[in-house]
Formats: sequence, structure tokens, C-alpha cells
Amino acid sequence: MMDTIRKAANNIVVKIIFAIIILSFIFTGIGFFGFGGSNKANDATLYIAKVDGEGISRAEFEARAKEVTSTSMGDPAFIKQLRRNVFYSEITNYLAYKFSQQLGANISNDQVKEFIRQQRVFFDNGKFSNEKYLDLLAANGYTPDTYGEGIRSSLQQQQVIDALINSSFVLPVDSEISKLKEQTRTIYTAEINPNIVNLDDVKITLEDEQKYYDEHQSEFYKKERVKFNYILNEEYQYNKKIHVSGDEVKQEFNNNIKDYTFPAKKSYSVIYIKDKHEADDIVNELASGSNFESIAKTVNQDNASPYGKNGSLGWFVDDDSLPQAFKDAHLDTIGQISNPIAVDEGYLIVKLDDIQPAKAMDFDYAKSIIESKLKNSKIKNAFETVEQKIQAAVNKNPNSLELIAKESDLPIFNSDWAYFNDVSTILRYPEVRDVAFSDEMIVDGKVTGKVSEMITVGQGLDLSDFVIQVVDYRPEGIAPFDEVKDEINKKLHQDIANSRFQATVNSTMEQLNNKGSSANVQFSKNYTLHRNDNDLDARVINMVFDLVPSTTSKRVYGVEYLNDKSATVVVLTGVNTPSESKDISSELLPLFMNNTYYYLAEDIRSKAKIEIMPDANL
Repeated sequence: MMDTIRKAANNIVVKIIFAIIILSFIFTGIGFFGFGGSNKANDATLYIAKVDGEGISRAEFEARAKEVTSTSMGDPAFIKQLRRNVFYSEITNYLAYKFSQQLGANISNDQVKEFIRQQRVFFDNGKFSNEKYLDLLAANGYTPDTYGEGIRSSLQQQQVIDALINSSFVLPVDSEISKLKEQTRTIYTAEINPNIVNLDDVKITLEDEQKYYDEHQSEFYKKERVKFNYILNEEYQYNKKIHVSGDEVKQEFNNNIKDYTFPAKKSYSVIYIKDKHEADDIVNELASGSNFESIAKTVNQDNASPYGKNGSLGWFVDDDSLPQAFKDAHLDTIGQISNPIAVDEGYLIVKLDDIQPAKAMDFDYAKSIIESKLKNSKIKNAFETVEQKIQAAVNKNPNSLELIAKESDLPIFNSDWAYFNDVSTILRYPEVRDVAFSDEMIVDGKVTGKVSEMITVGQGLDLSDFVIQVVDYRPEGIAPFDEVKDEINKKLHQDIANSRFQATVNSTMEQLNNKGSSANVQFSKNYTLHRNDNDLDARVINMVFDLVPSTTSKRVYGVEYLNDKSATVVVLTGVNTPSESKDISSELLPLFMNNTYYYLAEDIRSKAKIEIMPDANL
């Protein structure tokens, strides 16, 4: 029973049930979490923060933050954001809890009991089990009183939220909103491409680059990184170079026909008996002509046979994999029956039901099998041949990647800057990454120039061999100017291009609004749009429905930039609004609930005094 309780205590459903009451324990001191008194000297040690004078347990917060950040892949910025999310979520929930107390939300003992009795995690055989309830509480460190008070606090919060949020009395039934939702708009579109901008006169000087670097150094903060040269022997690359001819396939089939033959099979039935004397009597009955199948059904059922009630076991390949009892039976003729054979806790009488002789595969069937087999063998041999060359070259020239590459007939690849765990480079392989950032390659912030041993990664037909040499290293920090010079040049050039493109588009829009035409656009495509259409980019559709129709029949123009790649210009030519409205309260309710909850949380948080302790790492 206790083993079952331990397993249940680790069940995610149990954790969710208990999670709803933990906030009350953290802030109110109920149960075993609690918090200290008013000794301010200990506040920074005990608490992560204080809300209206009430302390949030630092230990409990760190435990929860650790659980949430366990899958963050170690990224410091992401971990900090996750910690903030946990922190603000706890504060918001606590303030909601206090708010419910201020409003006098009342939850009776009967409501608490009913809620607990409805939790299926406490069920046994389809109904609430008090024994299981008490055992699970104990396994998770709760008493009935502390658990009940936690449930009461949670239900108080929910009661207030339901009253404020889940009411739909303010939602319009016959609303103008529904008419706007069903409205359609007719437009013509044109694209403006950045290529229309002339950039021939743009000259980015060294002084421009240096000035930008000096004024924006924080943009060039880089993680620890390396540059390296390497040679590579990839097994899968040989797949493109290696072919198998039809003659090779035919020769393999003819020379190794046994490998492409379906093996002989035998079909067996058995009678299982626990007593040796009874087994001998059955053998005598069978010898006198009794029916094997009839006896098998009766005897196997009486003896609770592990071989099945009717004794028929089906087909077995006639090779070394044949069960030992069948080998010991020495049956070669269909219908032949063995003497009793000793097995675990009993005896078997074996009958040979049928024989299926070995049969060679049809060549057409075997062809693809052989071709794949021969090709994989050739790939493996070619890969291992080069692998042996690499190993010999490494042993002969341990300090020269150039000589290793030459003697292995492999090119040398040069990497750009690569970070630890950089998935866009060969450092995605832990075996290579660990060597690149090891003391063998980098000592006191400088590269040693050493060449690695051959590093093999992967498995099966996805093997790769590397030999690497780290040629440059930079510690974490602001990258030097020479490293980011080209990056700055591209950015400054792009900034000018974007600025000129935007100026061109603005000029075009001014011409359209003033004259109704521009040499830069030609409206050619026509659309009648609903708000949820996907004929155009969603940003363009949103822009179209944000346009204010003219009251004087004047054409209305709009523009939307798409990732600095282009701009979509539209002219609004028609608006069709339905005359009748629909009831869309069910669609608006979720939005209303989310907005109400958001502003409620903002309001109660703005009125609270929140003190974050030093070293909170938020």
C-alpha cells in the first residue's frame, strides 16, 4: 500500500492538486513552509521579496524557479526571464488571495470538504477513499488542517475571480461590434521593392564604422568563442559517389544463394503433462491411434499449460534458434510424435505438424536487398579507408593539420567565430565541442596551436571523423572593433537603405494622397477581404481594416512594411457592412475575461508595496 502511495505522490495530477494551495502556505505561515518574524537583519536571507510586509520564502521560490528553469538549456537571459515570470506570478496570485480576503469572500467548511471529495486523485475503486487521502497528504508533508486551509484560500480567490471575470452581463448581444466583424473591404494592391532605391553613392568610411562602434559597444557583447580549422570525413557523403552495378548484384546472388534463401520451417503441436507416468500413458494411447489434438485440448487445459490450450504452436525456423525441446524431439516426418521430453516443471509430447522446405528468393525480390547490402558495405569500406589514412597521418604529423589533410586527401575547412554548443557549426557535437574549448587548445586565454586526435562522432551509417585545430580565441565580453567591423559596415549600409526606402515610400504615399497616382506603383491585384482571410499577410489585412473610409468618396490609401523586404500599398475601393448584427457574446467573453484579469492584476499590484531583496537575480 505505501509503495502505491509513494508512486501516487509523484504523480503530476497530485502535484497540480497540491500546487493550488502552496501560495497560501508561503505567505501566511500555514503549515511547514512559514516564514520568520520581523527580524529585518535576516530578511535578505529568508526572503526573495516582501509584499506589504509579508515575506516570500527565498528557499521555496528558488526551488520553484529551479523546476521551471530546468529545461532552459543554460541560457542566462532566458533563465532570468523565467525567474521573473515565477516571481511576478507568485506576487499576483498572493495579491489576488489578499484581495479576496478584503472583499469578504466566504468559503464554508462544507464547500472545502466537497471540493476535496471530488478530487479523483483521492479515489479508490471509483469513490473517495479517506485512507488514501490521509496517506497522500502525509506523503507530501501536509496535515488535513493545513491542506483544508490551503484549499479554502484557493477557493476564495476563485470565487472573486469568477464574480469579476466570468460574468457576461456587460457583453453586447445585438452589437455594432458584430457588424464590424462581418464587414468586408475591397482593395487593389501594389508592391514596392527596396531595389528601386539607388545606393551607388553610399560610402561607409572607417571613421563611420569606428564612431558607431564607440557609441554602441553594448551591441557587441559576445559569448566565449573560437575559430578553428578542421578536416572532415563523413560516411554519408560516400553515398553520392558509390554505385552498385547490376552485374555485381547478380554475382552476389549466385555466389551466396544461401544468404538469399527463405529457411526451412517446421510446425509443431505439444501436449504438456506434469507427471512422468501420465506422460508415458499418453504416449501409449497415441501409439494405439488416439487423436493427438483431442488429447492436447483436454490435457493442456487440465494442466494449465503455458503452451496454450490447444497445443498448436505454429511455425518455427529450422535452425539453431529452434527451441531445445523441439531439437531433442528429433522429428523429421510429418505426423511423427516424440517420447516425453523433460522441461521446466513437467514434460512435453511433441508432434511435427508440417514441414516447409527452404526456398530461394526470387531474384527480383532479393535485388533491392542485395543492392543495399553491397552499397552499405562499399560505403563502410571507403569511409574506413580514409579513416585509416587520417589516423596514420595524425600519428606521423601530430603538429601539422596541413600535412594531415594532404596525406588524407581531404580539404581544410575554416570556421567563423563559433560559440560553445553552437548548433550551426560542428561544435553541435559534444565530442568536438569539448576538445575545442579544452585546456589542450586554450591556455590562459591564448590558443596553443595544437592539433587534436581524430574525433569520431555518430553511429551506424552516420559516422563522421574530425581533426581540429583552434586558431583564435576570444573570451566573453565586448568584441574588439576588428571582429565586428564588417558587421557594422553591413548594418550602416542597411540603415541607409532602409531610410531611403522609407523616404521613397512616404513620397509615394504623399503623391497618391495628393494626386491619386505615382510612378512607383501600379495597382494590379484586386481583393475582397474578410478580417480572417489569409490571401494576404495578416499585417496587411489588419492595416486595411484600420483604414478610415472616406465620407466624400475620395480614395483612401494605406501602406504596410514587410520585414524591410518590401512595402504593400493598398487603395480602398469599397466597404460593405451588413445591416443586421449577430450575437457574438460567446466570442467576446474570453477577450473580456483576459482584459479584466489583466487590469485587475495591474490595479492590485500598483497599490501594493513590493520590496525585492538584494541578490534576487531578477
